[in-house]
Amino acid sequence: MLQVKEYYWKRSVFVELFGKMYIPDGQMKALIIMVHGLGEHSGCYADLAEKFAAQFVGFFIFDLRGNGHSSGKRGHASFKTIQDDLRFIINIMQQKFPSVPVVLYGHSMGGSVVLSYVVEESAGLQGVIASSPWVKLVRPLFPPLVCLVKWASYVVPWLTVSTGIRADQLSHGDVGTKTTKKDPLLHKKISLKLFADLWNNGQMMLRNKRRLYIPLLLMHGTDDPLTSHQASKSFAQNVEGYVTFKKWHGMRHDLLKDNGNEVVFQYVMKWMSKQIIKNGTVQNNSKLYRVT
Repeated sequence: MLQVKEYYWKRSVFVELFGKMYIPDGQMKALIIMVHGLGEHSGCYADLAEKFAAQFVGFFIFDLRGNGHSSGKRGHASFKTIQDDLRFIINIMQQKFPSVPVVLYGHSMGGSVVLSYVVEESAGLQGVIASSPWVKLVRPLFPPLVCLVKWASYVVPWLTVSTGIRADQLSHGDVGTKTTKKDPLLHKKISLKLFADLWNNGQMMLRNKRRLYIPLLLMHGTDDPLTSHQASKSFAQNVEGYVTFKKWHGMRHDLLKDNGNEVVFQYVMKWMSKQIIKNGTVQNNSKLYRVT
């Protein structure tokens, strides 16, 4: 029977992080640590967690500070602070499950977080998955406005603005949008500091060549109106290592809630079985994957 456990961790006097762990009934083949997107929270991924648990893959997700049940100003954090929180969570999960392969999984903003994390440090991790990462926006701001936001982020970093994201930009029709409209824990806020940090991080991800020592699965829908699938491809082409770039034709931003999401999930499981689960180590580690 699936076990679901909730955790709270004190990160500072004012910030407490909330996390939820889904433990499958039987031997855990791998453990996914999920980093959600902007304005989301752990509850958005309950269905996905149960799907992984049915495949004997554990699933842990925590609410980023300023989101969900974690404390902090809604939509406000620095990119460095998010990375530090992720490092803290990874260490805890590795201590709890020392013999289980650990895979980072990030969506949208979370995809940017995990990609930036693993190119700097990947010790103890066996793989990374990113879906629709924020590397570059489909409709970027005009350069003068970007400069203004960057300047303002030093003066009033905590000031938040609306993202303007609509449910129909995430998926087609009503797939995955009904709960989005009714969920009180969701928000559409981003601080000037967080936006500036994400923008700068995306520029660095496209500018610098990287070497990755663990397998990477990077997925993006070609009809994503929010984050650029072309930028994801460019990033993948700049990475030397075990990279699989999967382009999903006709799909929007939220691949695992859009039409065809079951096919996407099966693809992820097939990739994990090939690269990680079999022996808990990198499979086919002499092969470098060409991004097309």
